[in-house]
Amino acid sequence: MNLRTRRRSAALTTAAALAAGLIAALPGSAAAVPGNWPATDGKLLYTDVGGQMAFVRPDGSSWSQFHPTGDQGAWSADGSQVAFVNHYDDHIRTAWADSEGTGADIAMPSGSGWHPADPTFWYGGGDIVFTAGGRLRLTAADGTRTPKALFGTDVDGCDSEPSGAVNGMLAFVRTGTSCGTAGAPAVWVYNGRSGAFTKLADDAKDPSISPDGRSVAFTRSIDGHRQLFKVNTDGTGLTQLTTDAVNHNRPAWSPQGNRIAYDVFVSGDPDVPSGPQVWIHDLGTGTQTQVPQGTGTDVAWQPLRDNAISRVYGSDTYDTNIASSKWTWNTVGAGATGLPNANAAVLISKSDAAYATTATSLAGKKRGPVLTTSGTGLDSSVQTELKRMLPKGRTVYLVGGTKILSSAVASKVTSLGYVAKRLSDVSRYSTSVAVAKAITSTPKYVFLATGTDYHNALAASSAAGSMGSAGTATVLLTDGSTMTASVYGYLNKYSPGTTKIITVGTDAESALTKAYKAGKMPNWPGSYSYYRVAGSTPQSNAIQLANLWWSLPSNAAVASVGSWRGGVSASSAMTTYGPLLWTDVTSLPYETKRYLMRMSSSMYHVAVFGGSGSVDASVIPKIGAAIGVGTHYVYTPYYKGVAPQTTTAQPLSGGTGSAPSPDLAPLRVTATK
Repeated sequence: MNLRTRRRSAALTTAAALAAGLIAALPGSAAAVPGNWPATDGKLLYTDVGGQMAFVRPDGSSWSQFHPTGDQGAWSADGSQVAFVNHYDDHIRTAWADSEGTGADIAMPSGSGWHPADPTFWYGGGDIVFTAGGRLRLTAADGTRTPKALFGTDVDGCDSEPSGAVNGMLAFVRTGTSCGTAGAPAVWVYNGRSGAFTKLADDAKDPSISPDGRSVAFTRSIDGHRQLFKVNTDGTGLTQLTTDAVNHNRPAWSPQGNRIAYDVFVSGDPDVPSGPQVWIHDLGTGTQTQVPQGTGTDVAWQPLRDNAISRVYGSDTYDTNIASSKWTWNTVGAGATGLPNANAAVLISKSDAAYATTATSLAGKKRGPVLTTSGTGLDSSVQTELKRMLPKGRTVYLVGGTKILSSAVASKVTSLGYVAKRLSDVSRYSTSVAVAKAITSTPKYVFLATGTDYHNALAASSAAGSMGSAGTATVLLTDGSTMTASVYGYLNKYSPGTTKIITVGTDAESALTKAYKAGKMPNWPGSYSYYRVAGSTPQSNAIQLANLWWSLPSNAAVASVGSWRGGVSASSAMTTYGPLLWTDVTSLPYETKRYLMRMSSSMYHVAVFGGSGSVDASVIPKIGAAIGVGTHYVYTPYYKGVAPQTTTAQPLSGGTGSAPSPDLAPLRVTATK
């Protein structure tokens, strides 16, 4: 598949998925289109008679206990996580489907007196809606946002039993405009994209929205028994599904949308014990089948959706750099929807990591790739890529002095019809100041990282660049645990009360502390605060930055911890889409794996940069299992940035570059002279 064809295919795939409402267009998110949607049918989750959650397959096989203290479970959109109520402490918890100990603990606000119920994942999995205090509440699936009311008081009511879909539709029960007076329950649907409310059915409860967000199943009392109904989300197509003389409770759609699970209570006889049973109604045939071993209530059906893993690579690390640019940026004049047009480019020396680490922060701001070239001349491959993706007359930034990128490089850039702009000074440290000044004159965030090792600075640069063209974050380099005059001179111009200083790694923190105590920032007050990221390894520092900067990302970039060039390619290609994470060549580090697992409810695409010599093929299934369920992922290799001719190729859609609003408070450190 040639590049133009691939990009047209990418645009059509992305546009079709957006039109169908299958991608949650949340602020700041950009993602590969999830493959195999709607999902296939997985396990049933229910609460047994002893109050414990358990799994069972629809045919009654593979029964297993899931969690001993939870109930009211709900699945994330890809089936990788479960949200449930822990009835011992009235918290909502999330857990990875194969490991109940992994996930978030979402406490209710202090003094609220809330008793949460009926959690449901909403949109792509980053949001959880639940009931507490007679209102619907919204929180983040990773527990990073304090729960708040979903609706304003002008459109609020006494609401409960939410059921969310990936397209932003949310079904729920409303019993009136307030909970002060009793009212008849009715099923409503809320359109999260438009803000519109639609009343679907009176005398109705137990709503369950279909996987595509276009139908709602619910129960209604007919002749003394609760029967199953379904209705379209526009209020049309009301249909009664069951008529037998039992109460059908808490329906749950199958991920494929052709069956509905529910529970009934049987009084029992000598041959059948009394208690709840799980049954399945087939929408096509109308038949109802009991699930063997399914003895419980609050059933939820696991969706098994294919997430996406891309490998972007070339014949070597230099070719991978070109491939990452081809993969991300549109061809001049092609106009393919879903792939951004470059507005600039940043050149660095392919043999000098010292001047490369801050380039991604600049590239994110200026909206273009970071390209590596020889220091003595502009490589022919870079010339070709510049001409492919950057209109003439645009600026190409050169990071470093003529000893890093010679005047011949600048001359060639000019001869190609671009404006060459050099950002340099006498050292890597003062050059980082020059890059920072080119990004903004009013920094809101300043990351400090050592310039003697590339890992922390590259991860920080990826975070800073994620703010895109609105960027107000910069990266400054320290000389290990020492701060040079150019860096503390820059910091002295800004108040630490308004410009937030984030130290990444212990060396950077030590450099800041020593410079402050030595009086190198005389304009700073006698007491100030900075924000500490201090992991024990490059992997853990990258994870701490990811947790700080990206709230439930749908994408992530993975590069080999031993390759600074791979890190540059990964961070510059993915900076406005998700965090930079590090991996070992043949194994996925614990910190990285655990982060991907915790983000699995929202993350459905990981891009790996470099060939098998950088990231071995054995790491791919480990990533797939971390962000999803087992082998439910689609792997697409993009050799030289181009996908093979296959319908499963998962392109990257255009990012918004929305500025993040990180919660710095947990990292705050107050220092005094």
